[in-house]
Amino acid sequence: MKKRKLAVLSACFALTVGMLAGCGTQADDDIVKSSYAAVVSMESTAVIDYVVPQFVPNILVDEEGYCLGGKMAAVLKGKKLPEQFSLVDVVTGDMVSIGEVEEVSYNEELKLYTGYADFSEVDKAGEYYLKCDRIGESYRFRVEEQLYDRLFEETYDCMMEKCRDRTLELDEAVVLLEAYEWYANVFPDEDGNQIPDVLEEIKGWVAYREEKGTEPAEEALYATLLAKFSYTYQKFDFRYATDCLKRASTVFGQVQTTISKDADSFFALTELYRATGLYTYRNQILDYRSFFENNSSYMEEQGYLYGTLTYLMTRQKVDLTLCDTFMSNLMDRAEEISKRYEDMIHPVTAKNNGSADLLKNAMIVSCANYCMNNYQYTNICEEFLHYLMGRNQESVNFYAGDEDKTGYLLLLAGLAAD
Repeated sequence: MKKRKLAVLSACFALTVGMLAGCGTQADDDIVKSSYAAVVSMESTAVIDYVVPQFVPNILVDEEGYCLGGKMAAVLKGKKLPEQFSLVDVVTGDMVSIGEVEEVSYNEELKLYTGYADFSEVDKAGEYYLKCDRIGESYRFRVEEQLYDRLFEETYDCMMEKCRDRTLELDEAVVLLEAYEWYANVFPDEDGNQIPDVLEEIKGWVAYREEKGTEPAEEALYATLLAKFSYTYQKFDFRYATDCLKRASTVFGQVQTTISKDADSFFALTELYRATGLYTYRNQILDYRSFFENNSSYMEEQGYLYGTLTYLMTRQKVDLTLCDTFMSNLMDRAEEISKRYEDMIHPVTAKNNGSADLLKNAMIVSCANYCMNNYQYTNICEEFLHYLMGRNQESVNFYAGDEDKTGYLLLLAGLAAD
């Protein structure tokens, strides 16, 4: 018994000495790897080598929410899937509905089952989450009647703030004007002066850019913006719009002496031709004809994509063969995307080149939808957004983490207007 007490005292003494010595006799690796390092270390800053595993739910939802009255679905994944799912009201804790898991399939390579939980029958706005036996719960999400209005307003407000503090980039300003031109009815006029706020802010931004100056590499796009703004603003202030158009012509004239054909120059030509009707610009547009024939890859570049839309929508005299080429290529590309988009945004086995590439493909479909007003294309745009907003394998909300919202602006404006 005495020996046992002596052994305990000796152990306590050794531990005390070790603590007072700051574990100096131990290797640094041992301190770092010890799960008790933060407790026993005498260092002023605890050293912890423990990485919390990333939690990825097995029920994937659009974290920004769903539009009341539209299709609402989540994706389930797991080694085994339940037959049913439950929808729970976050506020009350009540189980709102129970549904059957649908379209279950098995991926041999990943050893995973996937299925869909469709809860489109929900008829009340609120905050919800899904839960299932075996695979757990989803993140919380909202069901809203005016979801796309809210998301558009968030994106719009973000870009307007950048416009006011003069940090808005030139390409962002062009997209902002493009969105206004296509879907003017969703842009507010908060001061009630009959001039949309976005045009007033861009007018101030243009004055700032005139003082600051424009880099040579951006002159073609700046001419595009001035011409587009002139065309849009003429019914509010014809004299100022005319001044902008003259300035656009001057800037583009400088560009033509130094820069060969490219997407920004083509975009500028279409805007200048629409605003002026000058054959000089029309003939320069026709010089691109051989480039567009038997080639739809040009739609990967924003300047060409938006420029073709400007040419198609102009009231000036156009080359009908070139218009047919533009429409044919746009529709063919949109159909190609519509046939393979499910593989591109499959929540578990998606094959794509990242969020920027997905937004580019969604924009092509959106442009086709603007021309054709096709319900199928509207649905595809929504599916792209569901994937980007959380319904992907890692449950990442790219929209929430992306500081540049430009790619979402036209999509959300179109859905809000629809």
